[in-house]
Amino acid sequence: MERNVLRTLGDNIPDLIYAKDREGRFTFGNQAFLRMAGAATLEDILGKNDFDLNPPDLARGYAEDDQAVMRSGEPLVDREEIVVDAKTGESRWHSTTKVPLRDDAGNIIGTMGITRDITASKRAALQVRQLNAELEERVAKRTAELQALSEVLAYERNLMRILVDSVPDSIFAKDAQSKFLLANNAVARGMGATPQDLLGKDDFAFFPPDMAQRFYDDEQRILQTGEPMLNQEEPAVNNQTGKMRWLLTSKLPVRNEAGDIVGLVGIGRDITLRREAELALRESEERFRSLTALSSDWYWEQNAQLAFVELEDPNGKSGFQREELLGKTLRDLPTTEILSGSWDEHDAVVAEHKPFRDLELRHVKGNGRACYLSLTGVPAFNAKGEFRGYRGIGRDITDRKTSEERIQYLATHDSLTSLPNRFMFSEILNLAIESARRNTRKLAVLFIDLDRFKNINDTLGHEAGDLLLNEMAGRFKQCLRASDVVGRLGGDEFVILIQELDSPEQAATVARKILSAAVKPVSVYGQECRVTASIGICVYPDDAEDEHTIMKNADIAMYRAKEEGKNNYQFYSPDIKARSLERLIMENNLRLALERNEFFLHYQAKRNLKTGEIAGVEALVRWQHPQLGIVSPAHFIPLAEETGLIVLIGRWVLKTACEQNVAWMKQGLPPLCMAVNLSVRQFFDDSLISDVAAALEESGMEPGLLEMEITEGMVMQDAERAIRILSAIKSLGVRLAIDDFGVGYSSLAQIKRFPIDTLKVDSSFIRDIPQNREDRAITEAIIAMGKTLSLTVIAEGVETEEQETFLREHACDQSQGYYFSKPIAPEEFVTFMRQQAPALEAYINGKG
Repeated sequence: MERNVLRTLGDNIPDLIYAKDREGRFTFGNQAFLRMAGAATLEDILGKNDFDLNPPDLARGYAEDDQAVMRSGEPLVDREEIVVDAKTGESRWHSTTKVPLRDDAGNIIGTMGITRDITASKRAALQVRQLNAELEERVAKRTAELQALSEVLAYERNLMRILVDSVPDSIFAKDAQSKFLLANNAVARGMGATPQDLLGKDDFAFFPPDMAQRFYDDEQRILQTGEPMLNQEEPAVNNQTGKMRWLLTSKLPVRNEAGDIVGLVGIGRDITLRREAELALRESEERFRSLTALSSDWYWEQNAQLAFVELEDPNGKSGFQREELLGKTLRDLPTTEILSGSWDEHDAVVAEHKPFRDLELRHVKGNGRACYLSLTGVPAFNAKGEFRGYRGIGRDITDRKTSEERIQYLATHDSLTSLPNRFMFSEILNLAIESARRNTRKLAVLFIDLDRFKNINDTLGHEAGDLLLNEMAGRFKQCLRASDVVGRLGGDEFVILIQELDSPEQAATVARKILSAAVKPVSVYGQECRVTASIGICVYPDDAEDEHTIMKNADIAMYRAKEEGKNNYQFYSPDIKARSLERLIMENNLRLALERNEFFLHYQAKRNLKTGEIAGVEALVRWQHPQLGIVSPAHFIPLAEETGLIVLIGRWVLKTACEQNVAWMKQGLPPLCMAVNLSVRQFFDDSLISDVAAALEESGMEPGLLEMEITEGMVMQDAERAIRILSAIKSLGVRLAIDDFGVGYSSLAQIKRFPIDTLKVDSSFIRDIPQNREDRAITEAIIAMGKTLSLTVIAEGVETEEQETFLREHACDQSQGYYFSKPIAPEEFVTFMRQQAPALEAYINGKG
């Protein structure tokens, strides 16, 4: 905007304004100058010098003036010269002022000139001289006729007054006291008076004291020294308008016939417009430089050949030095490549002189660091509509591009291990499949799942789990060739691509290396941890021919490896797929079982070993499938736990068991303690407490008759959280039992932290007593520990009289197993209860 304003102002000033470099070549000229030079556009004079535009003697004088200004650093003010108008051929008088042109560092890089047409004043002065000569001739010839010539002289004086008054410059004469003897109309107008008003008065009558004193001091110095004051620029106030104006003033002493100085004459030219133009130009340039310095952008210009001719980059954001950029096109810039589109596409845009936006470039600086630039440019045209080049701005977008690259990396890599993630591995695998297809080669995908990782993650925390995953990632990479790829799909799942496979045995070899690497101990926070891996292998094209099927089949094979006991690898085969399909069908049927009311409960009684009475009952879930018949809990409970359906099933079991217990009491049976098992998922489910409270409230069962059974491993996964959950259950009035006790890692110190009521000794310790000495010792220790903690101790899996006798003799409170009662249907349990009176009497007599 500022440049356009300056251009418009310069082109409408009648004075000639131009600039040259140190070799005298023109770099700028306004419209007035172009007209004088006979040029149509600025391009017609750019690069030319005075010898190209003027006669040799005149051009030589201009060149010498330019060199003098650049050598001295001082301006050349109001040098008068005759110039031939190239267009009309007319000779005109010009007054020229030249000043040194400096760059931002203060170095002189050329000259700048302003030339004013003074032909009118010169012609007037010439006329005055001619009239004076004519007058002198007349006086010489007609000395005898002086009286007769007085009228002529008066006429000539009037004529001189007219001529002086017609000159636009200020002309005046003063006596030795600086009082006006003569003043033309221009002087009078500037002082807000008439020429007659000025006669006999000094400047103090018309100007402010300080200004008048300055004029007086200058004039007295001239009167005293006889040295003229030439082309002095000085401010003055127009008394009529009150506006400040600038005058270019010359004052010369006037001598009498004896040579004494008796006064002075002066001429002043109003240069206010020129000064304002110069000031506006300087302010505009300063404003432009300030805005450029404050902005993060930088400014550039190109000529019609698309070579850079200007660079304003005060903050050095472009990455280029000015000298290495000027004169070059974008394509010529070293170590620079285009990022948005191609060079050909950009060339097509600029060839049509169209604007372009956000052209992205990558440039490597001299220090080896890369920076990213964005250029936006618009075409420039001259007054005739001819293309002059481009101008625009540039911006450093290195931070943005770096962020984009980081985002792209995060989108394609696992943030924990820096391995390719699922998305990137899929892309790599698709490319590998295409390559293998073209070259008739095989490849293999290994799907890896870490065994027992969840236990470490839950026990030691997620940070420990992250450390272990990082360690595994590093180990797996060391087992592979450079051409193979390992990625992390999430959680504890990894995947490996083996390219250029010679035979399936090669994939098996890699799998064995992975198994060996995984099983080595890992030290995490001072704890030695061990995990194993289950690996599924799918070979292309033997087992699948597309990325989706390969991954799916490798996953199926991995699950087969888990079914085979984990810590092994399995190749995909159709029979594995069939078993997987069977598992999927089982899972779908399991989801429908609740909707179809296919679950039912059996109940197993527990005996009080002191009295022989029924001490309680445990609810056990069963599944009646329409086609498969009774499905063993061993088959569907692990699947329900894995899929999360166990939470819904457990909620149904809890509700049904409570309702059945109340129904029995309504049939006349005595109150019984109803035990219900909790799965791991159900125990840590957020709605567990509300589910228990709802089951009690809806059934109307007393809370003290409900006992929730949890396993030892469940409470040891996250002891603090388990204590909070157990305490919340206890606050409802419900009893708590630890099932399968003895197979975990609990100590007496740990068990006493939990608010439990019952310990159930795992059946594995009961199976071989009283024969097995170790099992006897363990069972005795558990019973003793329970008694120490005032807990009820129940032995599970009691199947013989000898086992029950041993337990009774060692103060075990209750027994549960096939010896006393198998799991039976609810209606059978009513009959079983009513049969217990005579049986109890026989039991007591037998033990009496």
